[in-house]
Amino acid sequence: MIQCDADKLSKALMELEPKRRMQAMKGAFRKAANKVKKQAVGNLRQSGINTKTGLAKGIRSVVWKKKAGFRVTIGTKKANKHGKGERGFHTNRQNLKKPILIWAEEGTEKRYTKSQTKIFKRKKKGHCTGKMKPLEFMEKTRKEMEDKVTDELRQSMEESIMKALKKYGR
Repeated sequence: MIQCDADKLSKALMELEPKRRMQAMKGAFRKAANKVKKQAVGNLRQSGINTKTGLAKGIRSVVWKKKAGFRVTIGTKKANKHGKGERGFHTNRQNLKKPILIWAEEGTEKRYTKSQTKIFKRKKKGHCTGKMKPLEFMEKTRKEMEDKVTDELRQSMEESIMKALKKYGR
């Protein structure tokens, strides 16, 4: 492992041209973001929800293009025109795709069916269909990784800058 202090690191960073400097920094952010994402997926699997259907693909890491930084978020992505690339959906018993991850993080209120609308009257009375308790796997990840991510980022920043300097340095 290469030992490097802050002065040497800043000098090495200034030796690189701006494009390579940004590449090195993005590489470090990507590495740190992937570690946080991996921890979030692990926490999702430990939460008790069934992740065999590819639910974990709904957790994604984004490295910002213009600014220095990243975020790890949950969400969904619809399929493209060829039917590929769908992420973060759960198929229910009625074969409908539902964005479960968003609801699983924060939970839901109690839901009820309607017994009557302006057009349609049901044979059964309205009833409770339940609620989801909040799993808070992303919040748990944030608490676990808050302190670790700065150390990880510093270490991966050193490594990527030294690697870029070795490859593109003068």
